[in-house]
Amino acid sequence: MRVASAFILLALIGAESEDFTGEQYLLGSSVADNGSSAALPSRIYTATQFLDFPGDFGDAKTFRLEMASLPMFGDLSQTWDGAFGYALDPRTHMSVFGQIVTTPDISELPLLRGSREDRLNDPGFRPVACNGCAQMTDAVYLVALNFTRKYDMEFPRLDISSRPIPIQLSGGLTAKYYWEELFGADYYEAQNLNLDAGLCMKFLWGYNPVTKSSDRNIKIQFSGFEILPTSQQSEFGGVQVYERMDYRWRMSADWEEGFPDLASTLSAGFTQRSEGGAIPGFGVEWDLKDMLYVRAGLDDDYISAGASIAWRWISVHYAFRYHELGTSLYQVSGQVQWP
Repeated sequence: MRVASAFILLALIGAESEDFTGEQYLLGSSVADNGSSAALPSRIYTATQFLDFPGDFGDAKTFRLEMASLPMFGDLSQTWDGAFGYALDPRTHMSVFGQIVTTPDISELPLLRGSREDRLNDPGFRPVACNGCAQMTDAVYLVALNFTRKYDMEFPRLDISSRPIPIQLSGGLTAKYYWEELFGADYYEAQNLNLDAGLCMKFLWGYNPVTKSSDRNIKIQFSGFEILPTSQQSEFGGVQVYERMDYRWRMSADWEEGFPDLASTLSAGFTQRSEGGAIPGFGVEWDLKDMLYVRAGLDDDYISAGASIAWRWISVHYAFRYHELGTSLYQVSGQVQWP
């Protein structure tokens, strides 16, 4: 993603003493919520799985296009996500992510006159019915560009009879920009440009040098969000204010166990987020022949579930989970890929 130099200068403006009039907007990092409470990155390759954690790429020189939405189930915000990913080679992957969130029919409520006692004792101080109140619309536009690189290593021998354990180390950077505007009777806007970074170490514990495959893997992942010392700029009523963005982090560890006789794989893991409280999130995923994926999890005291069906070059995903926007418990998405 290339953002105009004006945006870059804007994102690097220092914080001022004025109070912030809005709220920080934290950029979401997945096109499709997979239903595992973010505790477990799915084994199915997606266009944007590297925005949260760098990891497996899948086949080289493969394009992936994703679309996801929340509008059909929510009665407040309308959310549309899209992503395009491409594996340049077995070691390099890049993806572009975009999201539009619109919230229409926001009523501009009148200011209350007088004190509570005045409104109780004098009907003239009470607000009139808001049938004729002005309606406003809030819109958020998100764009992110991710670049991930993978390196192959080996865990050294413990003794002369043991064989080295292959290790895949991958690291990624995500540049992201968002712009929010509230328009109608009043006008408000906010914007920020920032950077995320992540590392993943995958141990191929059950690697078979003959088949060149592993039926037992351990992954440890860590990501940092809003790592640039920037301030979110907002303007409301012609007054510009700034608020410094807080750093966030997320770590995850999971175990993959393959069952060749059943043509299936079982994965389980946990995640801890800096903004997620003291209790880690947990998730589990089971897949059959890389075609049917079923997931469940627990995160922030909310139970979640999800499922995917993948066939050849197309996959369809469904997730049931509390969403950050609070507009729906359901999300549907689809992906197509081609070499």
